[in-house]
Amino acid sequence: MTYDDLDDQALDRLPYGIVGLVETVDGKLQVVRMNKTESEASGIQRWRAIGRDYFSDVAPGPTNQALAEHIRAFTAGKASPSVSHTFKRRAGADKTQIELVRGRDTAVYLCIKR
Repeated sequence: MTYDDLDDQALDRLPYGIVGLVETVDGKLQVVRMNKTESEASGIQRWRAIGRDYFSDVAPGPTNQALAEHIRAFTAGKASPSVSHTFKRRAGADKTQIELVRGRDTAVYLCIKR
């Protein structure tokens, strides 16, 4: 079973943040899913994130580009699924532990624990 198998209500019941990403043909990591926990923790409304590039539109910033590269390396089989990361925002910073999980097809899920 993968996060692909869970409907939105099941994702929303998880106690940690989930963001589903797919890489587009132009190399962007587009948000395809986000659970309520992550929406509330990040302050980013889910409906504003879906369909947008995670690293330029949803969670921009120079420190986040390193995370984007780690995700690309993970999908290529060249990086660990576990990474520590600090999301820097105007209101401060969130230290997180992120576990990357492959979906059935091309999706990669970020399991974000604050």
